[in-house]
Amino acid sequence: MRLTPDALVLGPLALSWSHLALLLGMLVFIWLAARRGMEGKAWGVLLSALLAARLGYAAEHLAAWPSLGAALLAALDIRTGGWNALAGLLAGALAAYLLLRREVVRLLLPAAASLAVSLVPLGLQQILSQPAEAASPDYARQVVQYLEPGQSRPREVPFGELPRPMLINFWATWCPPCRAEMPLLVEYQQKGYPVVLLNVGENPAVIQGFLAETGLVARVFLDSAGLQQAFRVSGLPTTLLVASDGQVVARHLGPLNRAQLEQLLQRLR
Repeated sequence: MRLTPDALVLGPLALSWSHLALLLGMLVFIWLAARRGMEGKAWGVLLSALLAARLGYAAEHLAAWPSLGAALLAALDIRTGGWNALAGLLAGALAAYLLLRREVVRLLLPAAASLAVSLVPLGLQQILSQPAEAASPDYARQVVQYLEPGQSRPREVPFGELPRPMLINFWATWCPPCRAEMPLLVEYQQKGYPVVLLNVGENPAVIQGFLAETGLVARVFLDSAGLQQAFRVSGLPTTLLVASDGQVVARHLGPLNRAQLEQLLQRLR
């Protein structure tokens, strides 16, 4: 078991702190409600809150998606995260009242305990992320290889000469979530945003085969300088927002949706 800035790592499994907080909160809520003989209705309250929180998030960032349908489809993919806490709390409270009426106060303890438990992983994340880490000068001098679109052989550039601020995405072709988010990242790279696609542990032929298979046209870097270890990346995909001074000011473990990518890029500006 390892504790990293991004996740609780259990062998090959990297469980992000936000997902762990959600899971623990749900388990505590249902367990305490079941002890009071309210398990069935508690599930109704919980599912109502989760659905409203996801839909609220999609509505809050509606402008980020090309259409309402795309926003609703993205809301169904809970792997990316993104919740509107206020919408979830209001929907949960309404569902609790409709299902329990006068007995609604019996859910106050499970709800309070659930909130308290879910704050523990989020607090650990804050502790483990401090102080904000910077790329070591040694790594800044390391040479990394990159593949330009249409080029068969890699070129080289010192890591310290890459544009800053920048968004670094650690990925691999064997990683399904990486493959799923790659078209979105390539889209923004082609728009001129400093999106550094840093492949971990694969040779150029494999990467070029993936790009040819998917029809993506992108500049891809190879992690030949051990940057995955330098930035304490615990799982793939991981996206880091690196400021102009080399400090990591934001981290995201797991695939990004369009709204999350827009939020990170707004910080770049």
